[in-house]
Amino acid sequence: MALMVQIAKIGTGGWLRIWDDCDETSTGVHVSRTDFTRWLTAVKEGKFAPDRYKDLLRLHIGDLIAGPRSYIVTTGDSWSRFVLEARRGAYDEFRTRM
Repeated sequence: MALMVQIAKIGTGGWLRIWDDCDETSTGVHVSRTDFTRWLTAVKEGKFAPDRYKDLLRLHIGDLIAGPRSYIVTTGDSWSRFVLEARRGAYDEFRTRM
C-alpha cells in the first residue's frame, strides 16, 4: 500500500493524479503541478497534517474538483512512507519548475 503520483492522462501535462493504491473505491484526485508544489513543500516542512478518522487518514489535496473528490483516504503507514520519500526528493520531478 502506497500513495502514488503520476502525470494525469487528461490535459497537457499540467495536472497530476494522486491516489492510494489500496483504496479500491477511489481513482484519486487531480491537482495542478502548482498546487502540488505548494502542498509538497508543506509536507516536507511538517506544516501539513492529515485529518484522522479512527485508523485512517484523509488528505485534502485536490484542487480541480471541490468536495469529497478532493480528498484521498490512506493509512498511517502509507502517509509516513510518503513523507519520508518526499523529504528524500522522490516526488520533486512532479513539482512546478520555478
